[in-house]
Amino acid sequence: MRESAKPPVRGKTSPYGFFVKMCYEEHKKKYPNENVQVTEISKKCSEKWKTMSDDEKRRFFELAQKDAERYQAEVAAYGGEDALRKRKRVKKDPNAPKRALSAFFFFSHDKRPEVQQQHPEWKVGQVAQELGRFWKALGEEERAVYERKALEDKERYAEEMRNYKGTPVQTITSMKMPMMGTVEGVPNSGMMQLGVPPPHAQQMVQQQEVNDEGAEE
Repeated sequence: MRESAKPPVRGKTSPYGFFVKMCYEEHKKKYPNENVQVTEISKKCSEKWKTMSDDEKRRFFELAQKDAERYQAEVAAYGGEDALRKRKRVKKDPNAPKRALSAFFFFSHDKRPEVQQQHPEWKVGQVAQELGRFWKALGEEERAVYERKALEDKERYAEEMRNYKGTPVQTITSMKMPMMGTVEGVPNSGMMQLGVPPPHAQQMVQQQEVNDEGAEE
């Protein structure tokens, strides 16, 4: 890793993530004095996305593709995935707010106990693969529940960071949208495969187990 290199400014955003961000921006522009209701707007975004044709979605796929290229270039400049993993292992302030969770993280937290009960002999990697298959097959309405949870958790994180740092909270339009799968994973698209879980799903499941064990002590 080069000393002057910086880590990626943000992770990759999916086509649906770009679409949701546009929905928020349009709503804010139309109703500048109205408080943004995350749950309500995300529900409307999900409903609108279902009715859009592949041609209407195409520009969001193009944005996601460019963003994926941007991310890969930043990762390479920083020293690759190994350098990123080492950076994440650096000790953090224990008083800092808990980072916002992704939609897949919320889903796997709900589904993991069921998978482990059915297959107690499975290792973490096998559990993660099974959760990925379930996530891929999840219907849009069920998926929207977890996407709304992720958006609400981002609001929670932004508010806690405001108190933690004593700085103004970010507006919803400037916040990074939740990762809804990789660039290949977007609901209801004939252009790409449905809802592939994040490539770091196994690490997410491992972290969940650590968090759950800590909560039980």
